[in-house]
Amino acid sequence: MIDAVGEDRTGWSGAALSARLLQVLLAKQELDAEVLRLTGQWDAAAAWAEDGALSASSWLAHRTATTKADASVLVRTARLVHGNERTAKALAAGDISPAHVEVAARAARHVEDLYADHEDTIIDAAQAVSPEDFKVVVNHWRTIAESLIDHEPPDRRFDRRHFHLSPVLDKMARIDGYIDAEAGARLVATLDAMEPPDPTDGPEPPRTLAQRRADALVRLAMGERPATPTAMDVIVDLDTLTGRLPADLTTARCEIVGFGPIDRDTAVRLACDAAVGRVIMRGTSEVLDVGRRTRIPTPAQRRALNARDRTCVEPGCDVPADWCDAHHRIPWIDSGPTDLDHLELRCRRHHIKEHQRRRAPPQQRAA
Repeated sequence: MIDAVGEDRTGWSGAALSARLLQVLLAKQELDAEVLRLTGQWDAAAAWAEDGALSASSWLAHRTATTKADASVLVRTARLVHGNERTAKALAAGDISPAHVEVAARAARHVEDLYADHEDTIIDAAQAVSPEDFKVVVNHWRTIAESLIDHEPPDRRFDRRHFHLSPVLDKMARIDGYIDAEAGARLVATLDAMEPPDPTDGPEPPRTLAQRRADALVRLAMGERPATPTAMDVIVDLDTLTGRLPADLTTARCEIVGFGPIDRDTAVRLACDAAVGRVIMRGTSEVLDVGRRTRIPTPAQRRALNARDRTCVEPGCDVPADWCDAHHRIPWIDSGPTDLDHLELRCRRHHIKEHQRRRAPPQQRAA
């Protein structure tokens, strides 16, 4: 144990301070790992209940200088360590850090059974990358794993969408909400196209990214549009595209570039009716296919499709044509042709549901 309390570091060189800081941080990491192991054992024994506490996190928040949120994170992370042998051994050996485990526990929340199924793959990836890069890796794992077992189908996630705007003090309004990844990527691309970065040598200080997006959102609400259509690029690895979990999670890719991970179903659906550039990869460096970004279908086909269907084709849905996607009846991934006989209009909600129905067993589709 390092005893640095009260240490006089007057006159220390920068190199000496750096060395001491690294030494103290290493000691803290080892202590944090022991805290996780001990907390997991303490929680499994329900020792917190002996004092009448209702939960482990409430016991910690009441008896230590820990917030309820931090206590919940500690307990969740400790349970992951205690319940998964490979994770516990890797942490004890120093092969992964407490930061790796905390990231994994956050990603595994409510899907702990999936974590146990893929623990070896996840820990192999954690050993290969920094905690910061592991955030991306483990988020890809969660989206891929959920997609493979339909833990939360895309249509159910889409149903959680909401938007709130509430007046607050000082004549301002607060915005809060939840939209699907595709909509989020499109919105961000549109806002950034409308308000690019300010010059650094202008008469006013340059606005922050958040300020520029706020200004663009107001312009969008007033009817303005970006000068050129916004577009998206999707990168997906071959294993994910074909419905397999990659053996090496560090090579897993299924994301909207510049935004973040998406599930496989969303990647496939985006090809139906969007200006989407696709890149299919094997591993981190081998590019198998680069699809030219193009509008599908052509403008002429889209006009004809709008005139024919007029609204979403889902029975009972009357969303107008301009608000609908052009859906391939035979998926593009199965070489579905882009012609009027194989296209139909579907609103975003029913487009998602139709792709979900395609993945259901035949007896469920018939129902």
